[in-house]
Amino acid sequence: MARGNQSGDELVRERPAWIIPLLVLAGVLIFSGAFLYYYFGPTPGEILGMDPRASAAEENIEVIVGNTRFMVPEHYTRYPNQRTGGRQPMLDMHALLPDLAPWSPERQAEFDDNSVRANVVYFSLKEAATPLNSARRLKTIYSKYLAEGEPQAGPDGLQLFAFNDESGYAGQDLFVGKDAEDRMTLIICDRRSALVESPNCMRSLLIGPNLELGYRYKRSHLDDWREIDKAILSLVQGFETLEPMDDLQGPILD
Repeated sequence: MARGNQSGDELVRERPAWIIPLLVLAGVLIFSGAFLYYYFGPTPGEILGMDPRASAAEENIEVIVGNTRFMVPEHYTRYPNQRTGGRQPMLDMHALLPDLAPWSPERQAEFDDNSVRANVVYFSLKEAATPLNSARRLKTIYSKYLAEGEPQAGPDGLQLFAFNDESGYAGQDLFVGKDAEDRMTLIICDRRSALVESPNCMRSLLIGPNLELGYRYKRSHLDDWREIDKAILSLVQGFETLEPMDDLQGPILD
């Protein structure tokens, strides 16, 4: 208990000797806890399920994207917050070329690989607010930024167009062709450079009135673009289902 001694106008308060060591200890514990959490604790994205985290579960997840219903095995999905099912604006997935094998603990190193010859392919289903098919995107967007000159021959029927180095697509090439369904194919590929050691190729296409499929893989696999395109489309179409799976989500169209 504090004691008070009156000496003239001065009042001296004596406090227990253990208060200062206790405050120092509390400060050390708080600082240590904050330090450990900062370096080893979950990030806000991990807590909310917004950071990539693979799953080995094989159960199907019922998801509606762009008014289309899919049953997707969980081990293809990338983000925990998208595994809740129901209506989603986007569903992100991954697999391994050439046979689009899903994630498993034994394949972790292959999914982590980001080298030039990496076999991982990332693909997504996305609700398209302002859908543009490939022909319109080529005419209204990409054609404005192409470098002058005739296209060069690309792999397996593709034509190579270089983007202008002054455009927002600097350091990239555009490949144009026809896929197995005779649809225009637009593939944008990074060029290898000092800043881009492991370039990617990307394609996006409409597979429904407001549903877009996009995927990317390493440019070293571009020679196999037809096989990759066919395999991804076949896999995604296999996920699609026209029949309601339960009574909770109602009809596909509102």
